[in-house]
Amino acid sequence: MVIVATWTEKDCVMLRYAYGMKQAAFARALGVAERSVRRWEKGETSIGGLGQVSYSTMLAKAPTDVVARFEQLRENEDDVNRRQLFKAGAFGAGALATLGLGSEAADRAAWLVSGAGRPDSAAVALVRATLHQAMQLDDTLGSPAAQGIVMAQQQFTAAMLSNCPPGLRPDVLSLYAEWTGLAGSLAWDARDHATSARLYTEARENAHEAEDSDLGSYMLCHLSQLATWQRRPRVAVDYAVAARSWVSQSEDRHLRAYVAIRNAEALALADQRSACLAALDEAQAELSGLQPCHPSQSRAYFMGEGIMHSYRGNCLAVHGDARPATEASRQALATMPTSYTRDRAVTLLELERALIQLDEIEEAADVVGHAAELADQNRSPRLATAILEGRHQLSPWADTRSVHELDQRLAARDIVIA
Repeated sequence: MVIVATWTEKDCVMLRYAYGMKQAAFARALGVAERSVRRWEKGETSIGGLGQVSYSTMLAKAPTDVVARFEQLRENEDDVNRRQLFKAGAFGAGALATLGLGSEAADRAAWLVSGAGRPDSAAVALVRATLHQAMQLDDTLGSPAAQGIVMAQQQFTAAMLSNCPPGLRPDVLSLYAEWTGLAGSLAWDARDHATSARLYTEARENAHEAEDSDLGSYMLCHLSQLATWQRRPRVAVDYAVAARSWVSQSEDRHLRAYVAIRNAEALALADQRSACLAALDEAQAELSGLQPCHPSQSRAYFMGEGIMHSYRGNCLAVHGDARPATEASRQALATMPTSYTRDRAVTLLELERALIQLDEIEEAADVVGHAAELADQNRSPRLATAILEGRHQLSPWADTRSVHELDQRLAARDIVIA
């Protein structure tokens, strides 16, 4: 798989050539103005956040023959060093050094990936620290920024597993499952649902083989979330209920709260209102007195008051309870850490849905514009798609001043409404 961490003008030209498209047709496929493609390819303007997302998404969904042509074009540009960075052997060490773990840590990683020795508990701790930083990188900048690290470290951990002392195998297997699950999340963010489901399932199976109940529950939550996103409520409920079973004896309150949230969202989609509200109350009780924490403390490190209110607002909006939904979403935005860029943007788009239900079209258009501003930082393809969907929800009011102003804000960020 070809990885482009940051798209340059040459990368943009080569992807278009690989597709065999002229600028006008390629711009339509990207969902941007033709003038933007022309300026990006000439290097006249920088390729901003949503432009980066659009190209990454276009590459992610490219047919195999297009990917092969793109890779060949890049090879012919004498950019061997950049490509080598993403090979498992070179990137295993390079990623660790880039993440600030120091030359000694990078040397250790290179030694391990070369097959010169067997991993020990210190190596596992090292790679897990890298995992935590990759998760935070995805949170802050979006999945394209984390893809290279995740792919390389998943391969690296697989190499560790193949030469692992028996007593250390459960820890390494759990670590490999965590990298695989994170790779699944990046695939989901890029809208490759089939790959995401496969990776989540593999991660769950490895978690169970390692007898890591918390991780197994967490992967079941991912599978439930994916099914919810695909509008498959009964499947989503099945996974969420299974997660509840495995987490019941866990001491991780953040994770127990997250499992309750996944049950709530699945039940909301399944139109089971009372059970959904009970699950929301259960999650809130679990989170009493807790704040978001570091990934080393909980796999559901992001859970806190702000995220809790965001999920509540979404569930209430699904049920059509627009006024309490808006209150919950506003409370989420008031309490959610500012570093949660993608979650804040998604919450704004959930708020939009409730505002439309209340016929507050002017404010609904405004919050979509604010979400687009946050997408300048976080390059999540899922977020870019959600922004377009948010604008399409306003189509009945396309002739109003507020929606015209929104379109101008989106056009300034090269988001073109088809």
